[in-house]
Amino acid sequence: MTEHNIFQEIQEDLERQKLEALWGRYGPLVIAAAIAIVIGTAGITAWHSWRIDKNQQATAELMAALKPAAGDDTKQIDALQLFAKKNQGATQAVLAELHAAALAAQNGKQDQAVQIYDTIAKDNNADPAFRQLADLLSVRTQLDTGNTEELQKRLQVLQGDKAPWHFTAMEYSGYLALRAGDKEKAKKIFADLSQDAGVPQSLSTRAADMLRYVSE
Repeated sequence: MTEHNIFQEIQEDLERQKLEALWGRYGPLVIAAAIAIVIGTAGITAWHSWRIDKNQQATAELMAALKPAAGDDTKQIDALQLFAKKNQGATQAVLAELHAAALAAQNGKQDQAVQIYDTIAKDNNADPAFRQLADLLSVRTQLDTGNTEELQKRLQVLQGDKAPWHFTAMEYSGYLALRAGDKEKAKKIFADLSQDAGVPQSLSTRAADMLRYVSE
């Protein structure tokens, strides 16, 4: 054995001893970390799978609740609200409540519809877009009967440039202004809506019609 080989063996032995010492000191932590990673990955996968299954189940239940109850809207409203209560916090629950409120409004139950919409609007767990939609629909339900000043205040937030229902909120504001006898404000709102290129065509057409009506 050459001198070089001897030194190489000694060096390798020292390196091995260092590794053994390090492994003896930190090996259990490395193993624990590896196990934690495996368990964590499996846990995340299982959690995602559970969420998907639960979401699919909730969607299937919602579709069943949306089917008309042999022409009895009252039963369907009750079924939708029961579903929403059972699935509180889920998107499907909000959709169920929105549909229940719409059915209530269609059946002349304005107070019940407003109550449901307002509950959604105040639900901090609901998506902001759904909350604002519920607020908007609550105002729409009260356009002919609600306090115009209070309803205008609710619409102010919904008319922000980045608000998802910006143009519809402006339209309702115009109706309320007209109902309150403020024709100038109504004319300005409908003129803005009819001339804004970003406004959906159907809404722009309605605004133009209202503008002609107010201007007569």
